[in-house]
Amino acid sequence: MRASLLAMFVAAVSTAGVPASATSGALAPAGDGSWFAWGGRTRIEFNPDALRRLDLAIERVDGALERVPGVPGRRYDASEFAALAASDLQLNHRGAVLTGIGGGSLRHAGGLVLRHRGEVIDLRGFALRASPDTRLGLDLVDAQGRTWFTADHAHYGFEGDARDVFAMRHMNLRLAPRLAALLGARAGAPIGGLDLHASTSATFAPDGGTCDAPWPTPGNPAGISMIYGAVTWNGWSDSVYVKRDSGDCTPSSTNCRIVVNADSSLRNSGTTAVAWYEKFNRDQPGAEGVPQPPYGNDQHPYLIWNLYRVDAAGRIRQIGASGVKHAFYTVNFACTDPGCGPGHVIYPQCEDTYSNYNNDGSTYLGPRSEIVPHTAIWGRCGSIYDEDCDGVNDDGSGAQDLFQYRMVVDESDLLPPKATGARYYLEYWYVVRDDDAIYDSMAYREVAFGKSDLGTQPPSSAWDVTLVGDVPAGADYHAGSMLAHWVSPAVALVNAVNTELATPLGRARVAVRVRPAGSGHWRYEFAVANFDYAHAQVDPAHPSEPNLKLDANHGFVRFSVPLAAGAIVSDTRFDDADLDAGNDWAVATTTAAVTWSAPAGANSLDWGTLYHFEFVSTAPPADMDLGLVGAATASEGELPYVVPVRFGDTIFADGYDWIE
Repeated sequence: MRASLLAMFVAAVSTAGVPASATSGALAPAGDGSWFAWGGRTRIEFNPDALRRLDLAIERVDGALERVPGVPGRRYDASEFAALAASDLQLNHRGAVLTGIGGGSLRHAGGLVLRHRGEVIDLRGFALRASPDTRLGLDLVDAQGRTWFTADHAHYGFEGDARDVFAMRHMNLRLAPRLAALLGARAGAPIGGLDLHASTSATFAPDGGTCDAPWPTPGNPAGISMIYGAVTWNGWSDSVYVKRDSGDCTPSSTNCRIVVNADSSLRNSGTTAVAWYEKFNRDQPGAEGVPQPPYGNDQHPYLIWNLYRVDAAGRIRQIGASGVKHAFYTVNFACTDPGCGPGHVIYPQCEDTYSNYNNDGSTYLGPRSEIVPHTAIWGRCGSIYDEDCDGVNDDGSGAQDLFQYRMVVDESDLLPPKATGARYYLEYWYVVRDDDAIYDSMAYREVAFGKSDLGTQPPSSAWDVTLVGDVPAGADYHAGSMLAHWVSPAVALVNAVNTELATPLGRARVAVRVRPAGSGHWRYEFAVANFDYAHAQVDPAHPSEPNLKLDANHGFVRFSVPLAAGAIVSDTRFDDADLDAGNDWAVATTTAAVTWSAPAGANSLDWGTLYHFEFVSTAPPADMDLGLVGAATASEGELPYVVPVRFGDTIFADGYDWIE
């Protein structure tokens, strides 16, 4: 039965009419030059939870083309204003590729008036202009030229073949130093998002080249790598943020919920083109429902992010997990070929970026359960976006508020006693079709959380997050998985090992650490990370793309550790990724093994998730064969796997090389 399931996926790909290569239709004019953008419209969105936290109010909105009031916890506050045709913004380019924002400014009719207690910030007649010392950053200035906000991490490009509309979309909107000082906040703190669309004078000469690369094949796979996006490119370095809280955080609260997310940047480090189409192809005029190469659908990568705590005793526990962010567009920045413009294919050696505002967007977030991660195939049919399976994005689909499918963390995981002596790590990674080197598309950063009294009545407080070791900027950024930081798979350690389980349905890793526990006892710890393993059941009525429908999609349901003869076990422990004790795995100890089992039909160890298992034994460490069991489906039984653990013998100065 498993073979027949895999055959469905193979058939879906093999019948898609895969062409030999991807070719950009953008022709590059010779040499460097400048275009100009004028008129159009700009949309400003404020995170209402950030406004509330900063005690910053929208007092009035004048001359808006469109206005949607924000609701804390539910939707952003959005206002759209017309830009004046009598002002323009210079766009510098090399070939077809934007290299930076030059002089000029884009002035607007209308604007907002903000109030912080007794202070008024009048942004009527505001303008957008180049942000100093950045290539693609913007400053939002008032009529007197004073900077109040900055915008960065743009998705930029021309709309349509006519090249008469230029857009900078999904930008972070941040507090500029002037406003941050007024609010008593951190300069650069994100507060919302910004989009602009303007008319342009762009022309393309026919003497340029085109960007061309082959599509992935089994012998030449995709090669997407997570990278650190620096300030000179984005206008602000990639970072990590607390986006909002549940509204009940006070100086003494212990169970408030907060949302954490991050900016993300990547590079196509391979030699093949990678499809990056928006779901339902909505950003491509006239292409709704038209099959797109190389898979005949709207294939795109997916972004997820996780949060881990390593406690004072060195235990690792996952305390947060996002939903899936559906990627939809690539800016193709810093390409070696100047003919590679922005669009829906990322070409070799090109880079892309997503703002935290973008990654927080309700339109592109969904559950992980809709993705078959090892193949990076989306079960669009029956998904939250297409429940009736008609191939059209349902009205009102996606996240229904500002918490759904986000990474929500309970503040009890960030407070003493759990936080005492603990360290925290955010991990994020892209799931990319035909990319076997999955650990290249992962990265992690150490972060620290803090809670501040806002001095409001009634008393409230706000959580913030900072990067640890970020000097110089980006020094805290590390490629690879967080599990590889906890126990390195590349270095032989004493009584510790990180082993991969590779199956036709995906990969997992088991990291083992064994330490003396005194009185002839040993403490065994096992961190089981399911990276992209899923035992998926496909609806027989919808077996293939683009109408693939998933009836079930689960990971592992049982973990077993063999025991040496005569071993006595105590202090068993299980840590999953939530605070619900009612769904914890049950443990059973016999003379032969310690076995943890998931509740029937619940809390399987699904992809992108890590569980921690532990016990104390009288037996010293020895090589062993661990057991992992994949969940059953309605048509297939459970799938048993063996993970061989073979300890290394390199001894470091203190005998260990672990996070403490």
